[in-house]
Amino acid sequence: MSKRILYQIKFGSILIILFYMVLNVCSPQLGKLRDYGYTIARDKDMLKGSQIESEVEKIILYSKKSENSDEKIIRNGVLVKRKNPKATILLCHGFSCEKNDIAFLRHMFKDFNCMTFDFRAHGQNTDGQLCTLGKNEAFDVIAAAKFLRAHPDLQNLPLLVYAFSMGAVASIEAQAKDSTLFDAMILDCPFDSAENVIKRGLDNKKLSIFGYEFSIPGRRILTKYVFHPYVQSFVKTFLKAVAKISMQNIKTMICPLHPSESIKNVSVPCLFIHCKNDEKISIDNIKSVYYNAASKYKKLWITNGRSHFDSYFYNPEKYAFTVRKFASKVVNGVIFKKNKHKILEDIPETDQIQTSLDMGQIKSLDKRRKKRRIHE
Repeated sequence: MSKRILYQIKFGSILIILFYMVLNVCSPQLGKLRDYGYTIARDKDMLKGSQIESEVEKIILYSKKSENSDEKIIRNGVLVKRKNPKATILLCHGFSCEKNDIAFLRHMFKDFNCMTFDFRAHGQNTDGQLCTLGKNEAFDVIAAAKFLRAHPDLQNLPLLVYAFSMGAVASIEAQAKDSTLFDAMILDCPFDSAENVIKRGLDNKKLSIFGYEFSIPGRRILTKYVFHPYVQSFVKTFLKAVAKISMQNIKTMICPLHPSESIKNVSVPCLFIHCKNDEKISIDNIKSVYYNAASKYKKLWITNGRSHFDSYFYNPEKYAFTVRKFASKVVNGVIFKKNKHKILEDIPETDQIQTSLDMGQIKSLDKRRKKRRIHE
């Protein structure tokens, strides 16, 4: 190899090193981005004529393994970047779901950048990971939020989170740890404590023997020692076999967790949503979370949903309208000027039917009166 070629190789290597040094100095935000994750692929999504409506990025996130560990675990995410977005929203799934299961929720945020990701022990790359029902998942939320905050294309845009069930709990825990993560939160059916979820699951189920129903024996002892490894094995087996709460082969460790206490450190605007017929979380449970929130603007909407996380499926049009209305108030800044606490509860279906019948009778009477006046 000639000296000239060797010189060109050395000179090219020096230029590459200098380029990355300048990049890190001039763009510290990119350095931060690499601390929380990176983009592994980009693709154009949904072409509209000749204009690109959105761009999809496949993301790798670096999440802290636990509170007292410096070890990082890898999580996978998908970021959909809109054309001329008003804000960015992080979508967080619940237990036994994964990022692709909630992709349909992006339709509520058509002018928002949207990111979905897999919580630990869910979706892709789950080897050696444990689900903690929101405790350590908080670090997954932190990694995702910090990645979005550091992304060069998303800076200076409001960042919201939409989360349900375990995802809502993880988001509360994350925001309580770092108040700079989100500008506002939409939280559907978060539980108040891990103990109460287990207690409610045990209390609501009966054993049937020869046609007679019996309460589960030793419920208080099981609830009291549920965090012990040996007791956990029994409780998880029972919940799967009797209470029909499927773990779907997700390795789970039940940890002490109290979102109703952590929410005291959350001061951003919050919209809480809950089904009045939720079999896992009572209305009193969600109200304890709502009342403890330190937000100046907070709203609790109790729907006629038939089960856990059913508000969307029960009335998707009203649900989307309510969520969008809250998000638009965040984007235009109106919500930050208000000091408002409000609980709204949907009218029961039977009352709605009676009301509609009453209105029909009133209209019928009005028509009769008008006819009488004409004849007179």
